[in-house]
Amino acid sequence: MARAEVLLAEVNHRVANSLALVASLVKLQANALKDRAAKTALAETEGRIYAISSIHKRLYTSGDVRVVALDEYLSTLLQHLEASMRAEGHGASLRYDIEPLKLPTDASVNLGVVVTELVTNAFKYAYPNRPGEVRVRLKGAADGRAELVVEDDGIGRTADPSVKGTGLGTRIVNAMASTMSAEIRYLAREPGTAARLVFSLPAD
Repeated sequence: MARAEVLLAEVNHRVANSLALVASLVKLQANALKDRAAKTALAETEGRIYAISSIHKRLYTSGDVRVVALDEYLSTLLQHLEASMRAEGHGASLRYDIEPLKLPTDASVNLGVVVTELVTNAFKYAYPNRPGEVRVRLKGAADGRAELVVEDDGIGRTADPSVKGTGLGTRIVNAMASTMSAEIRYLAREPGTAARLVFSLPAD
């Protein structure tokens, strides 16, 4: 068993390095382009790759390759997302509160991609004309489930029809939520929007 875990850790190490290389190549390609839409699409792709590679990096440096500590993983992911968004000229700030929950590896990959999509979307569209704040919360509930909330105080999902993306992010979130057997809802706030994802935690 110990040998199998060592081998699995080595596999995760190699996967993490390979994904990091792919992300770097995507970034180089984005830097070489002049078309704004193409640059943005590649930057979003880089963020998705990072969300997955970060999981594998944590797995090969942890004592348990079966589960992921979400507070450590998501904190690192969110710091990376905020830096990336600010580098692209988006002025929102990010605040987060992540409880120390654990999730199996595959579900953690899905959750990381969901967080990447929701936070990126909030940075890009919530505050088109002013700075603002994006907040992320993850907490467990007594019924064995967990709740992820990404919210902002921006213009809302339909307040400005001219501010639109391709819809790919929403499709990715829905696909990841379906894979996790999770519930995803978008709630109107006054002002702003909240995206709420509820999913099951593993039994102890």
